[in-house]
Amino acid sequence: MSLPPIKAKGPPRPHKRTDMLVAVLFTLLGAAVFAIAILAATIQKRNETIKELRDKLQGSTASHSLRYYSSHGGNLPIIATSRKSMGTGFILTIRNESTESLTLGLSLENPAANRRKAVTITLEAQHTAEFGHFDDWKLSDGDVVEISREGFNSITMRLR
Repeated sequence: MSLPPIKAKGPPRPHKRTDMLVAVLFTLLGAAVFAIAILAATIQKRNETIKELRDKLQGSTASHSLRYYSSHGGNLPIIATSRKSMGTGFILTIRNESTESLTLGLSLENPAANRRKAVTITLEAQHTAEFGHFDDWKLSDGDVVEISREGFNSITMRLR
């Protein structure tokens, strides 16, 4: 018995595997584009947040004139700190936070040695100065430093 030849019902599809691979690749490409869009939106939001925070920070640390500080509580517009020096003694650091040059009076006192000294320093606007000694006065443990200016509250520090 002989069988009749089988006829295909449509055009032959020899590239069935290739079609599947192309479909998978397009799906992956679509997913990658979607992931990149999400990352781009996240980065843009982060950059906007950083910019807003920088603007707030600049607004909160804005420098003002001496008149502003004297009329808003009378605190000196300075940041004064001390630290131990590499050798013996201390380093006094003073930063002028105002937009104007600032002349300050410093009263140095060592109660144990019963010594006193008064000096005047001038700090330019937005500058920092460090002092380790004043002429013949080397800052040491127990010294009391008073920083003052007329019209402002004075600052007193005891070096330890």
